[in-house]
Amino acid sequence: MSAGGNPAEDAVICLPSRYYRALPIDDPGYEEETLELPLASTALVGMHCWNIGCPDGPAIDVDFCVGAGWPQSTREAARIMAEVVRPSMDLARRVGLRIVHVETDWMDTQYPHVESRRSSAPAEMHPHQRAMLERAHGIDYMTRSPLASMRRAELVSPQGEEPLFFYSDTLDEDLRRHGIGTLIYMGFMTDMCILAAEGGARQMVARGYRCVLMRDATVGVETPESYPDRLATRYGTHIFEWSLGHSTRFEQFQAAIAATRERDPS
Repeated sequence: MSAGGNPAEDAVICLPSRYYRALPIDDPGYEEETLELPLASTALVGMHCWNIGCPDGPAIDVDFCVGAGWPQSTREAARIMAEVVRPSMDLARRVGLRIVHVETDWMDTQYPHVESRRSSAPAEMHPHQRAMLERAHGIDYMTRSPLASMRRAELVSPQGEEPLFFYSDTLDEDLRRHGIGTLIYMGFMTDMCILAAEGGARQMVARGYRCVLMRDATVGVETPESYPDRLATRYGTHIFEWSLGHSTRFEQFQAAIAATRERDPS
């Protein structure tokens, strides 16, 4: 490793991973694959790490179903940020692996330096659509719920010059400028934003990126009924492993980073 935390040009991490092989459809199953990822062209993505229910954020409000939805997933997301996401970022910083942060433009007032295209005018919607949103999330949830004051959890916020983006195209521009071709995703929520939000895997695969999910660095929007079996988390992970890329675990990432440093301990 070169001085100053910059990756050596030839540094490679050998990351164990798996994916779901769909074919033949009468005998599908998981396949193991070790990905050889050049450190200089790989980035760690922290996705939608909200601070609702965190020490630095708004408290959970039982009259609104927002953020991670129910208390079980909200608490689990906070644990994951502390025990997996932040340690992964610290490892990446030590070896010069690029870190990018992706957030929703709902919080653009919290980050005025980040380009936002969100209209300040209330969106017009059909009364039935409004009724369904209110039923699901609470009346006036965008202005009265914890969403109104949430921001990124301080524990996993950008450090130094690490960038934060709201949109896939601005993220893409930054990644291309730095020669990044592989994205390792951490964050929330597995069954929603990780898959399909701005900066999420589906949009970035369409732009040509190889995507990897750290599957113990995420949780889905679990109801109290689904949480014991992690149904939403498992569903989102399965979709990712089947049609979007590979997955790995924190301990595998940690070991791969350690092995990289052992090969080039300078």
